[in-house]
Amino acid sequence: MRTVVRTQEGVLELNYMWLPTWIGMNSIVKADLERALGESIVGMEMSDDTLNKVNDMVIDHLVKTNEHIEGLGDYLDGLKFVHFKTQDGEG
Repeated sequence: MRTVVRTQEGVLELNYMWLPTWIGMNSIVKADLERALGESIVGMEMSDDTLNKVNDMVIDHLVKTNEHIEGLGDYLDGLKFVHFKTQDGEG
């Protein structure tokens, strides 16, 4: 899982349901992320590599703007280990 999800072709959204409430439900934090990262993301091809890059950008920005929270980067990076199993049991 990533901090961002593709909701429709060419559209990324913050994966707020899987983020800590103070990030996912905070319109000020979300607006800050959009303002800080939006221009560098617009026009990127929606590939897995891009999603991984944007995920890292979101994590880096949140860590940089919340330096007083130790371990935040590791916590958010840990989302990559969360996934839904498919019918055949694979992730």
